[in-house]
Parts: sequence; C-alpha cells; structure tokens
Amino acid sequence: MTTTASTKDKTMDTSRTRDADDQGASPRPMVTVVTPVFNGERCLQRCIASVAAQDYPNIEHVIVDGCSKDGTRAVFERAAAGRENLHFFSEPDAGVYDAMSKGVRMARGEYIHILNADDRYAANNVLSTTIANMERNRLDLCHARARQVTGDNETVCEFGRDVDFETLLKKMRVAHPTVVVRRSVYERFGTFSIGFRIAADHEFLLRVWNRISVGFIPDLHVLMEIGGVSTQNANVRSAYHESMAAAVIHGRNPFAAALRCSYEIFKHRIIRSRGFQIHDTKTDHRPLLVPVGEPLR
Repeated sequence: MTTTASTKDKTMDTSRTRDADDQGASPRPMVTVVTPVFNGERCLQRCIASVAAQDYPNIEHVIVDGCSKDGTRAVFERAAAGRENLHFFSEPDAGVYDAMSKGVRMARGEYIHILNADDRYAANNVLSTTIANMERNRLDLCHARARQVTGDNETVCEFGRDVDFETLLKKMRVAHPTVVVRRSVYERFGTFSIGFRIAADHEFLLRVWNRISVGFIPDLHVLMEIGGVSTQNANVRSAYHESMAAAVIHGRNPFAAALRCSYEIFKHRIIRSRGFQIHDTKTDHRPLLVPVGEPLR
C-alpha cells in the first residue's frame, strides 16, 4: 500500500472525529467520503472538487485506488497540495466492492458515504442536509435520489425511492450512490461481500435494512456518469442473478426470486429489441479474485 498520508493517518486515529463550525456551534460529526477508483484520471479531479465544495465543515476524503495504470495518482497529488483531509491509498484489490470495504475500514468518520470516482454531488449542501436529518431523527442510514447522466451532462434517468424490506427483496430500488451509513452499522454487520461482483450493494442493504433505522430524502443528491452503451447482455443477466441470490439468502422464496429474475431479464431483452439503449452504469469491472466477504475490523 502506498499513500501520501502520514503514518498516523494510516492507522486512522479516531481521537478527533467531531469538529465545531466557524461560529463555535456544537461539534459536527466527521463524515468520511470513500472514493474507490481504478484508472480514473479523466474523472477523479471532478469528484475531488465536488467533495471539496460541500458546505459541511468536517469531512475527510479517502481515495482507494486499485493500482491504476493511468495518471490517477498524479491527479490526486495535484489536488492534495495543502489539504490534510485528503488521503490516497493504492494496492491491488478484488474489485470495486473490495475497494469500498477497505475505505470503510480506513474511515475515521462517524458517518460514511461512498462516492465513486465518476460520480459527483448534485449540490453543495448534500452532506450537511443528510447529516442534519440523520442526527435529528437518529437514523443509521439515509438515502436519496440519483440521476444518471451522459458525459455531456444529459439526463438519462433518475432513480431511488423510499422502500420497505419486502420491496427491496424484489428489486434493488435504492440509489446506493446516495446512501450514507453510520460507521457503527458496518461495525455490527460487516462490509461488502466480494462474493458478489455486481450486486454486493443490494446484498448489504438487505442484510441491514430491517435491523437499523432508515430514512429517505426525496431530493436529488448524486449525479452518476454512465459508462457508455452496453453491447452485451452478460452484465445485466449477472446483476439480476446476483440480486436474486441476495434475495434468497435474506429470506425470499427461491421460486418467486427466480420468476422475478426471469421477468426482468426478459423485459431487458424486449427493451433492447425495440431499439432503446441500455446503459452500463457499472463501469468498474475489475476481476473477482476471492469470493469471500469480510467483517469490519
């Protein structure tokens, strides 16, 4: 692992995770933004700037790199000048969910938000709004709406809605790029299982949903840049198959899960056959190396 942070930062000292704002008000809990990245030279600077523009006063930004081959490190080094709250770690990983889990374990914040390198905040008050809501209502997890956009910033679709556990069992309706989680949730229930290559976020949410306090903000919080037009159905099929497996693991009837999976795949094929474009939002398909999940340590 390599990093520009100090040795003290490597151990992620948790002695100071709250900070007062400029007016000397009550301390604000630290928020850690975790950004997994692999060959993100083109988009990382925009992501870093988006985090830096947030009006929340106590943020650390942890970038977890999977040994990028492009200029990702150089982008970070230019952005990091004079900033103590920006950290960079680079080592081989077992895919994007492994990188997310590493970032969670490094985090010092009481709250953790995972913002991918090709995503950005829709407004500069996203974190302040979310944390105020979570503190006021004693929430363990809060989510909102996200918008998929093209490289030219044209809207593809918006998604994310308030759901109960039974709805989440049927289909991933939560916009995971908007999800902010208390660190204690990861400590209690573990991080992302890398046995899932595409749907580990769905499995994690199913694992915790009925065991914690969840809130929803019906506002747009994150812009996700799509990775282009997919010319293969394999990733779509894999995503539905993994979501089906996650649902069965967490209590759904296997026959009902398989029926829903078949329906979604069939619907996808019909949409493609009629000439619509299906965009692949999972742009980071690093190979799965070890099919084992890890608890937070």
